[in-house]
Amino acid sequence: MALANTLAGVKAGAISVNTTVNGIGERAGNAPLEEVVMGLKYIYDIPTGIDTKRLVEVSRLVSKATNFPVLPWKAIVGENTFAHESGIHAHGVLQNPITYEPFAPEDVGWERRLVVGKHSGRHLLLSVLQQHGITLGQAEIQSVLDAVRHQSVKTKRSLTVEELLSLVPQG
Repeated sequence: MALANTLAGVKAGAISVNTTVNGIGERAGNAPLEEVVMGLKYIYDIPTGIDTKRLVEVSRLVSKATNFPVLPWKAIVGENTFAHESGIHAHGVLQNPITYEPFAPEDVGWERRLVVGKHSGRHLLLSVLQQHGITLGQAEIQSVLDAVRHQSVKTKRSLTVEELLSLVPQG
């Protein structure tokens, strides 16, 4: 409830709040700096004077100084925050990013990543291939998608762009 209480406190007139970076400094009760700042900015349109484009940079600095890694799924500053793999999820983001992203990744120092793996669908695959100037027919797309899923399961991870491109039929 720390984030909700902090945002409610500011909305009620608080002019100062205590926050943490990567959860360092408190065991409970203080909300994450990045979540408070982005909540104030996008929910309440309250300026904080904080350069949000540097939130990931601050998180990385604290992580390095404390030798404590940031979990990839950590809201806003985690490595996977703006990574999209699943078929319907990636399709939604490709059509309209606000579907799964409440704000642009660049607003906090990230870039969107489209990840090709076992959960990927045609739309994501088509988008990644088009970015590399590759156009395939429906049968070829399905063949590559099947190969992507097989390789991803086999290696137990998503594929690199190079690995994906190696699965595309030449000719």
